[in-house]
Amino acid sequence: MAEQRKILRIFKLISLLKGVRRRRPEQLADILEISKRTVYRYFILLEELGFVIDVDFEGCYFIPTEEGEEYQFTFNAEESLLIKQSIKSMSSSHNLSEHILKKLHMMSEQAQIGENILNASNGLKIEKLSKAVEDHVQVKLINYSSLNSNTDATRLFEPITFTTNYTGVIGVDVQKAPNEARIFNINRIGQVELMQKQQKFASEIEVQPIDAFGFKGENLFDVRLRLKRKAYSQLIQFYPQTKPLIKGKTDDYVFAGKIYFSEYLLRFILAFPDEVIIDSPQELKNEFEIFKQSL
Repeated sequence: MAEQRKILRIFKLISLLKGVRRRRPEQLADILEISKRTVYRYFILLEELGFVIDVDFEGCYFIPTEEGEEYQFTFNAEESLLIKQSIKSMSSSHNLSEHILKKLHMMSEQAQIGENILNASNGLKIEKLSKAVEDHVQVKLINYSSLNSNTDATRLFEPITFTTNYTGVIGVDVQKAPNEARIFNINRIGQVELMQKQQKFASEIEVQPIDAFGFKGENLFDVRLRLKRKAYSQLIQFYPQTKPLIKGKTDDYVFAGKIYFSEYLLRFILAFPDEVIIDSPQELKNEFEIFKQSL
């Protein structure tokens, strides 16, 4: 358990060093609840893994990031590989290695999980739900807080997969809606209890893909948007799944991907009238005009 906490602290330290605010070692030590000496040891470890640790004239440490990327807590392919190599250098019998590698995958660019995994409680829930998906067993979502009914209740649930940002789990509510897929928010789950009973309904459910805006609908469209710097920065901050779909730099970015027409997408475009240009498709331009008139 101590080794797992160490790994989580290192992940959180990377997040802090990549953040907008720069901090002194003693401040990092307070946040991570470790000694200042341990912070310096972690700096050395990160440098051995290939991260660049820099310090400014005020003695604040940081990992250099490009403008607009300060809010992102994901690892690129090279960083992921370096950390994986370090973890695999442990004894092959180490019973935490597999769990740590799963966490690393969820925090890589391929899975784009963010701060959610740093919450120790959420991390444990995600691990149990992942186990249930792998073994095809049911779980109990204990004290799930429903916003619709404003109540806390225990749900018998068959998890199928996670949303792309791991803030939600997709599956079947066995007692209420066994014939349809539903999304449950990880934060609103009190605890997850693994059951011995095999899943009965999940294999019959076809889960619709979720787009980069976290939405699922009926028809995916090939969407192309031209973005200026401010719109780009806000887009990847609030919808980090969009980042792999964006190319360009400085003040000339292009988003291109398969997206549903959702209120999230339309409201984003509306929020930056001088920063976002819809290149295609024409259906999105028409939908956007209707949306504007409805407000």
